[in-house]
Amino acid sequence: MTRVAGTIGAFDLLHVGHVRFLQACRAQCDYLKVGLGADATCERSKQRRPVIDEEQRMEMLRALRCVDEVRLFTPGLDNTEATADWIAAWQVDLIFVSEEWRAGPRWSRLEPALAQRGIAVAYLPYTEGVSTSAIKARIRAGA
Repeated sequence: MTRVAGTIGAFDLLHVGHVRFLQACRAQCDYLKVGLGADATCERSKQRRPVIDEEQRMEMLRALRCVDEVRLFTPGLDNTEATADWIAAWQVDLIFVSEEWRAGPRWSRLEPALAQRGIAVAYLPYTEGVSTSAIKARIRAGA
């Protein structure tokens, strides 16, 4: 049986932390789907648009060997039922999430909603010291 899994993220300013996370996801499944946060969805969620537009972020993700499929994610993680329905329609057995989000309110609500739909959630390690926010801060500082 093929294990189909997914993950959702903005993947703005694609960096080594993103790549390591996606590789870790792919190592635990046969087929990896990535839900890319749409520009408007990211703006609603983070109160700012991604630096790299959604079309370019999708193209970069599709170029990675560890990613089998990329789809635009539009509901927003704050909308628990719409997100759970979107993930269920996506036909995955498992969703990977970075460990940093485990205790957060979004995944605390989403995990049981997904369990009701037969979808498991697995938390994977976060790459310490590497983040889009840190990269943006270094750029602003002129480093």
